[in-house]
Formats: sequence, structure tokens, C-alpha cells
Amino acid sequence: MTSGGLLLITAMVAAWFLSSYWMRKQLLGYKAEVRRLKETSNGMEGKLAASQHLDSILSAINEAVLRLDDKGKVISANQRAKELFAIHEHDPSASLLSYYRDSDWHERFNAALAALPEQSPPLPDMHISGYVLTPRLARLSDGNALLLCMDISEQHRLDTQRRTFLSNLMHDLKTPLTSLLGYARSMEKFGDDAEFRKEAAQVIADEAKHVNHLLDALLTLDQIEFAKRNDEVCEPELVLKQACDMLTPQCKEKQLQLTYNNLCEDGLLLTISDTDLDRVVTNLLSNAVNYSPDKGIISLNVSLSEAGLCIVVEDQGVGIPEKQLNRVTERFYRVDKARSRNKQGHGLGLAIVKELLENNGGELKLSNLKPHGLRAEIVLPLVAETDT
Repeated sequence: MTSGGLLLITAMVAAWFLSSYWMRKQLLGYKAEVRRLKETSNGMEGKLAASQHLDSILSAINEAVLRLDDKGKVISANQRAKELFAIHEHDPSASLLSYYRDSDWHERFNAALAALPEQSPPLPDMHISGYVLTPRLARLSDGNALLLCMDISEQHRLDTQRRTFLSNLMHDLKTPLTSLLGYARSMEKFGDDAEFRKEAAQVIADEAKHVNHLLDALLTLDQIEFAKRNDEVCEPELVLKQACDMLTPQCKEKQLQLTYNNLCEDGLLLTISDTDLDRVVTNLLSNAVNYSPDKGIISLNVSLSEAGLCIVVEDQGVGIPEKQLNRVTERFYRVDKARSRNKQGHGLGLAIVKELLENNGGELKLSNLKPHGLRAEIVLPLVAETDT
């Protein structure tokens, strides 16, 4: 073999070895890249799995929960949050501002989000879709944040009702007490005037009676609130007749006609005590007398229904505005001047009726009559034959 041929073979072998080296080096590089990509993929899959697991846990929570990124965009929400904030499945990730538009609240929210996790400043309540929510913000380990919105609507309603109750109570006590004090002081200066003494005595008696009625009503409500349902029963016929007889003098004074019509057979028993039934019926009849025009007609009708005994009181008064029918059974709630002209009214009568009925398994339904008048229907369960 010539030296030229040997040189050619040597060059080819060297080229093959060099090519093999580079191919092996590239292969090792590819393997390292594949390994890195695989590790990255596994990490992403792990994070995705953890995220899905967290969303699965949040879906079992009854309160509204939203998962947010560090910019405040909604990543996911459980079913309750979707319902309250109107979040749809096809909605892209959007800022919380898109679902709850309150610039002042979001200013506080952004400050709280930026302060995490070192601090967790309180957030104002959220009012949305007729609900009141108390939000709590917390940082997650992956840098995201969790917004838990606890529904305090019922607590908020009760707190508002309690504040209104106390405000009205103070007003209802202050007005007659101021009148009593004023006339008492005036008696010192004008006590020699017989006509003034007569007027002052009447006002003092009326205002004292109003305060006494108010305190009686408050005591009744307190007793109802803490009373346990008992096993007392009553025969309604006697109680209803007595209630009508008690109001006969007031009816004669206003020339009102009170009719009583009982379509039920004798011997029926109700799951309520005589005292409670008397309070319920007397309150309804008294309202009818107070708000009926002179020479009007008041009817008390009794019949059976599938739910139990149905007692209906109807008058020819001004009725109640439709928008306020569902509120007149709230404590101290008054409608308007037309139905508040009676100075003895304290806004507790229908509240007593409603709470007494509910405490005894009954219910109250109010509706207006045409062309005018109010219909108050109460339904009470009958005593089952097996109970007797």
C-alpha cells in the first residue's frame, strides 16, 4: 500500500472517531435536555395536581371561596362563589373587580393583598346579590391567595333589626314620658284651672296606658321567645266567642258590625293554649276595630282546610301597602300615618300574633281586599285523633 493510501485511510478513521465523539456528545446533551424537560414537566404536573386537589377541597366548602393570583385575578372559584359573583365556566381569568365593582373596597383589597403574608389587614364587608359577606384573605404557599367570603346576611339582618328595635323602643317610651313630665310640671302652675286639670288628667291617663300596653307587649314577646312549646290544647269555639264579646263595647262606640260565622263542627281541638289563641284573635280583631271606618263591617269566619283550622278576620279599613305587607309583622314596624293614627298602637301587635302562631305550629297570612280592607288569615293544626 502506498503512503498516499495509508494517509487516506488514517484520515478516514480519524474523521470517523471525531464524528462519533461529536455524536456521542450531542446525544448526551439531548438526554440531559430530555431529563430536564421531564423533571420540569413532572413539577408542572405536580403543581397542577396540587392546584386541582385544592380546588376540589374548596368545592366542598359551603361559603364562597375564590383563588386569586398575586395580581388579584380570579384563578378558580367554588360553586357558591360562582353563584354569588356570577362567574361562568367559560369566563377567562379576570380581575376580581370584574365581578365585584366597588372601587373603595378594591382599594382596601389591593393594599391587603400587597401586605401578605407579613400582615393580614381586615377587609370591609361585601354587599352583593342581596347578601352580606365578610371576606378573609390569606396567602397560599405557591404565591397565590385565597379569599374566603363568609355569609353573615342573617346576622346582619338581626343586628339591623335589633338596632331598629331599640331605637323605636326608646322613641316609644320617650314620647309619652315627655308628655307625662310636661303635664306634671304644668299642673304646678295651672293646677287651679279646673278645665286644664281635667285635660291634664286625661292625657296623663292615656300616656300611662300607652306605656303600660307597650310594656305588656314587650313582656309577651319575651315570654314567647323563651317559651318552650307545650302540649296544651284548646277548644276554639269558646275562645272566639269570648274575644268577640270583649270587643263589643269598642264596636258599639264606632257603630261597627262584628259578624261571627263558624262553619266547623263542635268538639274540634287545636294544638295551642286558650291564652295564646285569645291573644292572637284579640290582637287581630283589635286591629280591625282600630282601623275600620265608623259604621263599617268586621267579619270573623272559621272553617276547615287541609292544613288545619282556618280563622279569617276581615275589615273595611285602609289596608296595608303591598310592598309593606311582608314587613308589618316585624317588631315595632309601622306602615304609614293612615294606619298609625291610633295613639295606642306600638307596632308590636302583629309581631306578637306571628311569633305566637309560629311557636304553636301555625302561620299568619295577610292580604288586601278590594276595593279596600285587610284580610288576616291564621291556620292552626288540629289535634290528631291519636293524641286524644
